[in-house]
Parts: sequence; C-alpha cells; structure tokens
Amino acid sequence: LTDTLTHRLCSCQVLLTPEDAVLSDELNHASIIDGIRLCKAQKYRYRHLDLDDLENKLKQAQSQRLRVIVTDGVFSMDGDVAPLRGLCDLAERYAALVFIDECHATGFLGERGR
Repeated sequence: LTDTLTHRLCSCQVLLTPEDAVLSDELNHASIIDGIRLCKAQKYRYRHLDLDDLENKLKQAQSQRLRVIVTDGVFSMDGDVAPLRGLCDLAERYAALVFIDECHATGFLGERGR
C-alpha cells in the first residue's frame, strides 16, 4: 500500500482474529491505535518503552494463537527511539511477531539523519 494511514488501519484488521493478541506501546501514533481498535484481537497496552511491562503483557497473552508487538520505530512527538533489540528479544522468547512503523524514522536516523 502506498498510503501509510490506510496500511496502518488495515493491517491489524486483516491479519488478526479474536484468537490473537496485539501488544501496543501506549504512545504509538494515533493511526496505529485506530487500526488496533478496529481489529478483533485481544488488546494489550504497555507503558511507553517499558520492556518489563511488555514482558508482563506477553505472559498474560500466552494463551492467544498469535501475539504481535506493535510499535513506532521513532515516536513522532518526542523523538524517542523504540528499543528494537529488546522488543525482538522478547518477541523471540514469547513466540511473538513484531510490527514496526518506520514512517517517522525516515530521514531522522542514520548517516544523513540527525
């Protein structure tokens, strides 16, 4: 999809069922949150960038068929960068998928970024 708003709104609806869980950073972009609200999966919100809270939510979601951790790569309001290595380590430990929205990271990180 070329429209990122459409992509965010549709992804969770198409991929997740009531037997699944989506775990979202509490400060994700509004369009991500709207997409999550529209899907039928069980919803868990973890404290911003808090891997311990995310791990507790992952433990709670273990009975779900799929678990998907959803985060912005860079949070547009504060410029916080998601701890991707830690997120991926937890995803591996709890057999979860990771969905990263990199929309706000473009031009922000890397050699020609900040």
